[in-house]
Amino acid sequence: MNKLWQKGMLFGISVVLGIILMTQIQTTNNVLGNEDPQEIASDLNNELAELTLEKNELRDELDELRKASQKSQEELDVREGEIQRLTEELQKQKILSGYSEVKGKGTIITIDSEPNSYVNLSTSHQFILALISYLNNAGVEAISINGQRYTNYTEIVPVLDHINVNGVAMVLPLEIKAIGNEQTIKASLNFVGGIVTQMKERGYIIEIESSPEVFINAYDGKREFKYASPITNDEEN
Repeated sequence: MNKLWQKGMLFGISVVLGIILMTQIQTTNNVLGNEDPQEIASDLNNELAELTLEKNELRDELDELRKASQKSQEELDVREGEIQRLTEELQKQKILSGYSEVKGKGTIITIDSEPNSYVNLSTSHQFILALISYLNNAGVEAISINGQRYTNYTEIVPVLDHINVNGVAMVLPLEIKAIGNEQTIKASLNFVGGIVTQMKERGYIIEIESSPEVFINAYDGKREFKYASPITNDEEN
């Protein structure tokens, strides 16, 4: 009885295993079809090769894009550097031409006259011109006279008993501001027999005061060039 039961159990297990095996084979056939495993492996290898080739092409394209991006960044850096250089140069030119407000260490020179002396700016305006010349020789970077910016085109013209600076009438006292090295300015103006000595002998009162921060207005006029024009590179060659 036990042997029959054991044989029955073995038969039942065999049937179940057979069913499971057939099910797996059927499932595999449904998934893979009836293709030969070698063909399947070959197809997979071909697909892997194509994917590898595509990956390499994409990697090469990415490298090219990186190189192009780096080159563009380098060109942009060069352009930004050039723009920065031109901006700084333009700012310098604005300062030199007087078309920019400026501030810095410098000197304030006040010019007035003795109470009982008769000083006529119109007949002694050459002293003002000489004083400005001394300041320029001292290397100052900006000058103003009673708020009028002094530039290369500024005219100091005697008119009646006063002077005109940039077309603006001025009388005493005059306040001349100069941005530059204070020690150099004082040495240039105060040497024995210099311009300050000459003006004091004529009846002027001269006060020279150093300042840690001098403000000078921009030139508010316009300068148009009717005759001069820049030379181009083609003309130079």
